[in-house]
Amino acid sequence: MPLTPRSVVVFALTGIILTALGIRTGVAALSPLATTIELDVPLAGLPLGALGMIPPLAFSLAAAVSPWLARRVTIEGAAVVVGGLAIIAHLWRGFSPNYASLFVATIVLMLSAGIGNVILPALVKLYAPRAVGAMTAAYATAMAISATAPTVAGVWMADAFGWRLSLATWALVSFVGAIPWLIVIPFAKRRGIAEAELNATLPIPLAAVSLSRSPTALAVMVIFAIAGATAYTAFSLLPLMLSDIAGVGRTEAALALGLFSIMGLPLSLLIPPLAVRRGSAGILVGVATLTGALGWLGLLLFPGAWLYVWVTLLAISPLSFHLSLTLIGKRTKNHFSALQLSGYVNRAGYFFAAIGPLLVGLGYQLTGGWEISIIALVVLSVLQIPAVWVLRRERLVDDELRDARP
Repeated sequence: MPLTPRSVVVFALTGIILTALGIRTGVAALSPLATTIELDVPLAGLPLGALGMIPPLAFSLAAAVSPWLARRVTIEGAAVVVGGLAIIAHLWRGFSPNYASLFVATIVLMLSAGIGNVILPALVKLYAPRAVGAMTAAYATAMAISATAPTVAGVWMADAFGWRLSLATWALVSFVGAIPWLIVIPFAKRRGIAEAELNATLPIPLAAVSLSRSPTALAVMVIFAIAGATAYTAFSLLPLMLSDIAGVGRTEAALALGLFSIMGLPLSLLIPPLAVRRGSAGILVGVATLTGALGWLGLLLFPGAWLYVWVTLLAISPLSFHLSLTLIGKRTKNHFSALQLSGYVNRAGYFFAAIGPLLVGLGYQLTGGWEISIIALVVLSVLQIPAVWVLRRERLVDDELRDARP
């Protein structure tokens, strides 16, 4: 029986959520098992650090090719590629005989997740253009669950069945996530013919235009990059910072990092519905700027007092990540534009997210203290201020690029 338009949308929206549920499992599944894996595959020190550098760099690289891939095989076809690569990579990681094999499998898995990062906002724009906020909240929450579940379930499975089966089991989530897209693919191919005809009539092909000519695109990229750099720096270095600056023990530092991590879940639910309200984007960027600057300054100037207040403020500041995901769909006219903007934002954003912890760590290495690095993080938060004025104008990227034509 052929699919009706309504059933296609239902399958597609289900696919968006299920794809998001599998997209972060690979990021979070390995590190909690590091001491167990170490018994079979040497990981301590630099090897584990190298694995930790893969996700943001792979996300940035994948973002550069994702729009091209989606144009070649349709966005839905790209979702199938995400699932297929993830299935192979999860199984490959689980049965890797040595570190080199584990390293390459992790690269493949993170490239798969990086493609997913880019296509999900475009899929929301295509299948839920009038519910961008609600669907972004739904899939962002699914991604947050995806990043959290392996830290609990993965350890339990490793204790019960061994680390190899624990890593490989996450292939099931990717398999389930690919099923709706296999059902939708025939419809997508028929739609692709009409899209090709439409794309050929556009006065300015978006893929051939530099998105840096759009102030809105630049603003979304900047707040995404700063949110990513803040989050990755906190995940990598916050426990060490708290130990050195506030003199807290390992357990309390871990609790503080746990507080930072868990705040991502309510933010993923709250920010997208707020972001679609007219005039709210600039306000939310202002909140992100203020909480980030106050959090880092408080940690620097009054580390012993109100420690968890400063950590809570720091945890709120990456709300720009969820805001960016929403604006990719909200500030574009169609899924073609959303796909290009998503690739642009992810490519630059994750690159800066990757080098952020390195620069902060370098500052510590050169000065022997955290003062210069934390001041730099305060400045980084303040750099979002121009985006407040840009995003409050409620302009579409497509219109800005049209106006920027010579």
